[in-house]
Formats: sequence, structure tokens, C-alpha cells
Amino acid sequence: MIKYDIKKINNKHIRMMPKKMEKKFSEELKAVISKMKDRISREIPDVGYFRNFAVDFENKDKNIFARAISLGVERDENIEGNALLILSALHPSMNVDASSMLVCGSRDDILRFMNKDNFQQKVREEIYKLSESLKKI
Repeated sequence: MIKYDIKKINNKHIRMMPKKMEKKFSEELKAVISKMKDRISREIPDVGYFRNFAVDFENKDKNIFARAISLGVERDENIEGNALLILSALHPSMNVDASSMLVCGSRDDILRFMNKDNFQQKVREEIYKLSESLKKI
């Protein structure tokens, strides 16, 4: 798959979704975040090897140009015990995804970042940016 650096893509025209769809989407996103927090606390050790993992859901919202959205954790190959929290969106018709790194650090750093009040809003904004970047392919 091709990975794009979302920071380099222009994202001036981000559409907002209707309130009804936003509620359903928020509930799905909240469930994914909750699953990911649980897996991070169980599967990432303080030191040592761990497998990369992800929690994803199929996108049913027509305002988001993505077939599926995934929140994943990958090992940081350069720093022992660190991980990357990555958000990805899969193109609706091609095997191409766009992804954005949300945070890098230890298990506790990632969980602390995910427990912030505005974390879900930040993830939603990144999903819109990834969606817009996939439209340009």
C-alpha cells in the first residue's frame, strides 16, 4: 500500500457531516477508541517486543471518503519500548490508504494522550483530513 504524509496535503475544504450521522459516527469512534485503550494497556509492555495491532471499523458515512478507518499501534523501531499511534483511512475503491501519526511514546504517554478531553475531536478532524487527501488520488 502507498502511504501519504497527510501534513503535506492541502485541506482547506473539509465538509461537516449532518448531526444524525455525526452521532452514529461518534458512537462508533468512541467504541474504537475504548477498544484501543484496552488493547494498549494489555499488549504493550514497558520494555521488549510486542506485535503491531489495530482496531478498525467500516465507514458507513457518505461524507467521509474512505471504505474503512483504522486506529493502530506500531513499534518504534528506533526507540525500545516506544510505539506509534497511527490513524489510517482506506480508499473506497483502491488498495491505497492515507495515514497520520497521532502520537509517539511509551504506553503511558499514549494512554495519557488518548485520555485527554479533546482526543476524540482531534481524531475526527484527522479523519476528515485523511478523507480529503484520498479524494485527490
